[in-house]
Amino acid sequence: MKTFAIRLPLVVLAVLTAFTARSQLLPIYTMAGHDAPGSTDGLSSYARFDGAHGVTVDSAGNVYIADTGNGTIRRITPDGQVITLAGSPGSFGGVNGAGTNARFFAPQGIAVDNVGVIYVADTANATVRKVSSGGLVAPFAGSASNYNSFDGTAANANFHQPEGLAVDTSRNVFVADAWNHTIRKITPSAIVTTLAGLAGNPGSVDGTNSKARFNRPSGIAVDNGGNLFVTDSLNHTIRKITPAGLVTTVAGLAGVWGNADGTNSRARFFLPQGIVLLNTSNLVVVDSGNHTLRKISASGTNWVVTTVAGLAGNAGNASGTGSNALFEFPVGLAMDAAGYLYIADAGNNEIRTTRVVPPTLKYAASATGLTISWPVSASGFVLESASTLSLSAVWTSKTNGVVPSGDEFVISLGANESAAFYRLRSP
Repeated sequence: MKTFAIRLPLVVLAVLTAFTARSQLLPIYTMAGHDAPGSTDGLSSYARFDGAHGVTVDSAGNVYIADTGNGTIRRITPDGQVITLAGSPGSFGGVNGAGTNARFFAPQGIAVDNVGVIYVADTANATVRKVSSGGLVAPFAGSASNYNSFDGTAANANFHQPEGLAVDTSRNVFVADAWNHTIRKITPSAIVTTLAGLAGNPGSVDGTNSKARFNRPSGIAVDNGGNLFVTDSLNHTIRKITPAGLVTTVAGLAGVWGNADGTNSRARFFLPQGIVLLNTSNLVVVDSGNHTLRKISASGTNWVVTTVAGLAGNAGNASGTGSNALFEFPVGLAMDAAGYLYIADAGNNEIRTTRVVPPTLKYAASATGLTISWPVSASGFVLESASTLSLSAVWTSKTNGVVPSGDEFVISLGANESAAFYRLRSP
């Protein structure tokens, strides 16, 4: 257990934050939607989705959804209102145009760039399309219903059921071209090239560019250095691609599925799909077949996998922390600048959410005592106190007086409290 202590000079109390080796369990809540499928716009649980697969979020806090079964693109505003931005529920096709005049066919991947342009992997149309924040749909790359693997510019390029999308800071779009078993790159001027994998040749080989092999790559994320992380769904592995196209396996064992936490190839996944980067050394993956969220953390040259929400093998619909939360075949995943995760819980027709922030104690001192607070996303942690920091210190839980206040838990301690250290502990 790693610890550090802060001795407060003006008060008789001290605060200690303790981190355990395993990852913080995440509390899961439902943001929008309901068990029953549908296409209704509205506030929060009054809205309806139909097997939504893709989710992304812009810098203003708008959440965009690829509502796969409805063939539409939806937007959830920061105040929780769900609206249909483009497409018409149940009317499928490949038509460009404004709002409900546009048509999609089973869209899955969705991403937004740093100027607010939305990109959609229109999977069954074998295209990648652009959508403005006002709902105007335009072509970008690929030719509708022409399934192939040709590189080229705009409509001269072809895809085969593209699924995952990611956009870098230069507005290059990266595509998990699922049934070509390749990773493609689209420049802002719509030039399509194949970065890794060989079309029509599924496999699990690490290597550079066309020497690497994938088996239905599904989700994709890009870091600030241009490295890609890919959920290689039918290999049940997580792969990394450098900007030069060198592919390595981060976690999981190709062709062997399961739900084991562990390091590198000792970890097991089952049809992983959505993926986001928390930072350069931490990923979160939607392990769709296991109905769980997994965290992958760098530890030196190794990658450690832990389960942070959901219960492997148990599909359901429940809010709660860690294994008390239940999903049903979640697929898409996105994160905003404040650390909120958004999960497209396809089988439940809902958008679920949580917040990933460090479980750090904060304090505010006054003449009357001390107020200690920590984020509500650390609801699986327990506040404890001890009179010393020695190895033989006796830590006791302190739960009386802890109250939620906005995004934090808060406890107020009077000036007559005995001198003590305080920590958060993950049970």
